[in-house]
Amino acid sequence: MYPELPVNVQKYDAAFPNFGRPTIIGYIGFENLKFAKNIYNRKVKFDLNVLIDKAIRKPDDLDVKLNDLIRFLQEHKVRLKLPCPNTLDKANFFCYRGLMTCVACTPYENKEPWKIVALLFKGNIYLCARDTEEKLHRKNNMTPEEKKFTSWGYKFEQYMLSDTPDTEPDPNVPVDETEEFSLVFRTHLNRHNILYGAEMDGIRCDQGDVPHSPTPELGAEAIVDYLTKKEFVELKTSKKIEHPRQEASFRRFKTKKWWCQSFLAGVNTLVCGVRDDAGIVKELKTYTMRDLSKMSQRYWNPNVCFNFLDAFLTYVKRCLAQEIIETHGDNALQNLQTLPLISIMLEWSPGMPVHVAGRYSNEDDPILPEWFINHFKRNDLSD
Repeated sequence: MYPELPVNVQKYDAAFPNFGRPTIIGYIGFENLKFAKNIYNRKVKFDLNVLIDKAIRKPDDLDVKLNDLIRFLQEHKVRLKLPCPNTLDKANFFCYRGLMTCVACTPYENKEPWKIVALLFKGNIYLCARDTEEKLHRKNNMTPEEKKFTSWGYKFEQYMLSDTPDTEPDPNVPVDETEEFSLVFRTHLNRHNILYGAEMDGIRCDQGDVPHSPTPELGAEAIVDYLTKKEFVELKTSKKIEHPRQEASFRRFKTKKWWCQSFLAGVNTLVCGVRDDAGIVKELKTYTMRDLSKMSQRYWNPNVCFNFLDAFLTYVKRCLAQEIIETHGDNALQNLQTLPLISIMLEWSPGMPVHVAGRYSNEDDPILPEWFINHFKRNDLSD
């Protein structure tokens, strides 16, 4: 029997854990980098329905898994020189920021269950969220109204972001919702080493001149250096608050997710477009991370979120260790490089502890593609 991980706020209400400021080590989709100039509080009139019928949308059945991150690791392995450890203590976690946000918010979640696959391969641990039955049903049965709400978020970004630091946004063209720019970060949470991708909205250029970005020909190091010296902004939309229950819901749920997302990417400023039911943004409100945590301290505590995230990563290692011992013996814990891929499915539902639902078949529904496994059977990440 695998152990279970308890989920309750009181257990994790302790001092904030040792979390290193995220370091940028790479990027994905550099051609889609955007810039934000006009991010101060003000009244506006942004119609989020402009050309919505011509928007280029992501496929409804899109399941990216870890594809972009895996491709990044393969393309940049020489530059990054990532270690390939032989023990779980030194293993690197690879995942997306969205998964970390989901886990960190779990102690306060009362509706959304989750499933996460943990794969141990060549001494590193890959974490990937999978759709629950409830989420899959919602995804396959989205109403036109729900799809419109999603597109409104992309359109708001188009009103706020431009292609260069010295040009204005152009909302009078259809939005391409498939365009993404992501940063790849490295950090540590207590003893856990984590490398993760995070989709980013844009670079702030409202506090002074921001030079144009380097051309790709200058190489990855020059681009990483440029990105490291810039401050990014997070963009969100939210319906106008009109009564106390909406205010409580906003502080209890939205601010928690916004704070975790931004904090994990080293973002300190968030701009919210306050919209009405018709999709018209009438006001911009800016928040710092301190604003979000302070205004919501009655409802959630950042310490609890990150202490639980730390406990979850420890739990993953503990469950993988049990799987290794049962399948390959105690000695294998000191020689992870010799092991085949090992994968388990972790599940959680509100009111329940996190538990291992069983083994996961990477062959039936591959998260680590065959080309990646075959490549790193011959070579490690640091070759």
